[in-house]
Amino acid sequence: MKAKVAHLFKKLDEIERDGVELKKLTDRIAEDREYSPFLKESFQAEMQKLEEQKSEILKISISGVPDHLSGKWERSSKTNPVSPTPEIETSLADKKKTEKPVRKY
Repeated sequence: MKAKVAHLFKKLDEIERDGVELKKLTDRIAEDREYSPFLKESFQAEMQKLEEQKSEILKISISGVPDHLSGKWERSSKTNPVSPTPEIETSLADKKKTEKPVRKY
């Protein structure tokens, strides 16, 4: 299956957002209701599914990296030489996300 890295990052953002929303909903469930345990269990199951999806995305290896990004490409021009990068980041797990504040209503 072919997918663009940008699409995978977008999907990871969606998964993170959904996980945060489910956590907020879980925290807001009243303990004294008879349906509370069922809702919490359902939300936990969904959060687990999201984590599994996230881990599957993070396991994907990147293939077909252009030469100029993989460190194999060098420009032959003497006026503007380009040295290859020492290593290419191919793992989505290495990407850092900026933390956004979570508001409770």
